[in-house]
Amino acid sequence: MKSVKKAVVTVMAAGMLAACSGGGDSAGNDSTPSAAKSPKPAVKAPKEFDTSKGWQQNISWPDGDETELPVEAASKAGVVAFLQKKGEKYVVEAREAATGALRWSSQPWQPPAPGKNVAPDSSHLPQLLVVDQDDREYIAVWAWAPSFTEDDTFSLLLYPADSSGKEISPARTFSIPMPSHDKPRVVDGGNGLLVLWEDSRPGADRTTAIDLSKGRVTKYEELELPCGEDDLQPCKGPVEALSPDGPVVQLPVHGGFGVPGAWHSGDAVPPGSKIHNSKYKSGRVTEVLGGHVLSTWFPENGYGNQSVTAVHDLKSGKLVASTLCASESSGERRKAVLSPDGRHVVSDSVAVDLEQGKARCFYEGGDADPIRLTSVADGTAYGYSRADGESEKPVTVALDTGQVKPLPQGTEIPSLLLADTGGFVLKLAEGKGQGRQFVFHPRR
Repeated sequence: MKSVKKAVVTVMAAGMLAACSGGGDSAGNDSTPSAAKSPKPAVKAPKEFDTSKGWQQNISWPDGDETELPVEAASKAGVVAFLQKKGEKYVVEAREAATGALRWSSQPWQPPAPGKNVAPDSSHLPQLLVVDQDDREYIAVWAWAPSFTEDDTFSLLLYPADSSGKEISPARTFSIPMPSHDKPRVVDGGNGLLVLWEDSRPGADRTTAIDLSKGRVTKYEELELPCGEDDLQPCKGPVEALSPDGPVVQLPVHGGFGVPGAWHSGDAVPPGSKIHNSKYKSGRVTEVLGGHVLSTWFPENGYGNQSVTAVHDLKSGKLVASTLCASESSGERRKAVLSPDGRHVVSDSVAVDLEQGKARCFYEGGDADPIRLTSVADGTAYGYSRADGESEKPVTVALDTGQVKPLPQGTEIPSLLLADTGGFVLKLAEGKGQGRQFVFHPRR
C-alpha cells in the first residue's frame, strides 16, 4: 500500500475568524455546482500562502465547535472531498484543490436510520474517510445506525477519488449487520479499511476488514500473539491494522502488538521504554499512517503525562523512530497527519521524518509551553503554542532545525495541506448558521 496522503479536519475554537458567507451551501443544505473564487475577506495566512488567489466552499452542518467535519483531502488525486447535505440526503462533492472546480459529485444518498427506540444524535451522522489501497485513493462515506432491538447496521459507500462526472454511482456499497454496541471506529488499516468496536463477549467479532479493491469483507475475533510466559492472561487481542503479511494484533492486557508469524513489537522496543507486561501495558497501537504503525509506550524514566511515541514499519515491524514526549493532560489525543509527500508525520507535539528516521518532541513537559502540531508540508509544520492561562498562539516549525517561529496573533493555521494548496477553516458569519467556511489559497 502506498502512502496515504490525507488530513482530517477537526474544528478548533481557537484561531478562527468570522467570515463572510459566499458560495458553498450557505443558502440552505443544497450542494452547489461551483465554489466561489476570490474569497473575501482573505485569510490572514502564513507568508507561504498567496491570499490574493483562492476559492472557498461552505458546509452548513454539523454543529459544534469540537466537531470532526466531513471534509477530506485526497492529495494524490488533487481533490478535496466535501460531504454536503441535500434535504435529508447527502452528496459527495470532489473539487479541484487548485481551483475549486467540481471534478465529480455523487448521487444523493440516504444513510440508514437508527432504530425507532434510539434518539438520533451526532454520532449517527455520516462521515468521510480517504483510504489509499493498491496505489489508488478512495473516498469512503459511512454511517452507523444503532438499534436496541436488533443488530446495528454499518453502511459504507466507496468512490474512487480520481472519478469524474456528476451523480456518479459508488464503485462498491456495503451494508454490514453487527451486534448492538457503541459507535464503531472506522480507520485506514494500512491495507484496507477497518471497522472496530468494543465487544467483550468471548468469541465476539471485534474487527471487520474491508478490502477496497476486491470488495472482500473479513470479520476477526481476537487472535493469538506471543506474550510474556509469566502472565496468566491469555495472549489474545483484537486486530488493529492490516499489514501486507497479515493482521496486526494488539494485546490489551500485556501490551505489545505484531503480526502473528511475521513480527513482534517486543523485538523492536523503543529506547527508554518499558517492555511489555501486564503492569505497564506498554506498547499500544494508536494509528496507522503512510505504511507505518504509530504507537505509545510507557517510559522507563518519565513523569506525569510523558510517554514514548514510536513509529514502526507496517510490513517488517522495524522501529523507524521514537521520542519521549509529553502531551496535554486535558483533551484527547488528536489524529496524526501525514505530509502530502509522505515524508513527515505530526501527532500532537511529535514530528517524525520517516525518510531520515528521526523523531522530535516539541513539548518536554515541566515548565515548557506545549506546542501542538496540526498540519505539515515540505518540512514545515504548523500549529499552536499555549502557556497556562493564555490563549493559543499560532506558530510554524522548521522540522529540519526544530526552530519554532511565532506568528502574529490572529494568523490562521492551515487545517488541510495538499501539494500546492492550503485549506483554512473559518466560522460562518453571525446569522449564517453553525457550519464552516473552507478557504483555499495556493502555496507560493
